[in-house]
Amino acid sequence: MKEEEFWERNLILRVLCGSRAYGLAGDDSDEDTRGICIPPREFLLGLRTFDQHESIGHDHVVYSLAKFVRLALQGNPNIIETLFADPEHVLFVNAPGGRLLEGRRIFLSRRVGERFSSYAAAQLKRIERHHRWLQSPPERQPSPADFGAEMVEGRYRFPHLDAEHHYQAAIKHWNHYLAWRRNRNAARAKLEELYGYDTKHAMHLCRLLVMGQEILATGEVLVKRPDAEWLKRIRQGAMSYEELVQWSSQQEALLPRLMNESPLPEEPDIEAAEELVIALHWDFLKGDGSAEGLSEVPR
Repeated sequence: MKEEEFWERNLILRVLCGSRAYGLAGDDSDEDTRGICIPPREFLLGLRTFDQHESIGHDHVVYSLAKFVRLALQGNPNIIETLFADPEHVLFVNAPGGRLLEGRRIFLSRRVGERFSSYAAAQLKRIERHHRWLQSPPERQPSPADFGAEMVEGRYRFPHLDAEHHYQAAIKHWNHYLAWRRNRNAARAKLEELYGYDTKHAMHLCRLLVMGQEILATGEVLVKRPDAEWLKRIRQGAMSYEELVQWSSQQEALLPRLMNESPLPEEPDIEAAEELVIALHWDFLKGDGSAEGLSEVPR
């Protein structure tokens, strides 16, 4: 029998993530998981490095504890959701993983709410770009001549630097369009055909915005969504594209006030996070990675 890989052998936490964790799963939803491990001592003390391992389909990822904590301190939504997964969605946890969950509030700050909102803004830009491509797809690849360039001695010469930059941006946009058209998910394409835009993207956009507001207003992270039925209706086309854009703009306008009034600190507790990583690594190095409890770290 093949020996278990160290990211499985040294696992400290694994949770269900994605649509199933949010309570938004459909018949076609995958079962995604996210985990954390403590790499062997040659990675902690030697020259070898390990940040994360992903399965072939990217459905299952395991982070090193250090990488995970760095991302948590940045307020990464996927990482924060791992720490606040609903208890029924915790698939594996041992003593070190339990200690990490006990200390999870040290990662919460106004930065987290802001990052949820910024992820939502990125989702909206993607929806808007795809909507434009659906309504008015580019007709052809842009050429240098479209931006005033002339052929001189075998190469194009642009009239000024701005014209060249605009051409490069147009080419980048064209390549993105081709990649989108080539790699479109069949299920997403069907949603776009039915509703004029990707309503699954819209569902997660709304979830991210509402979660960001909740975190800023209450200091709580509700991964399993109490508004799941509303979010599912959005996936089923309850909002038109125009309504979604307007609603998103209204919600974004609330961010400055929520940031100012939030009970959360401005920044996460970086020192406490580092002490926690040191303690967990130290106990792992002293034992076999499965020791019960934590001991004092030498000074």
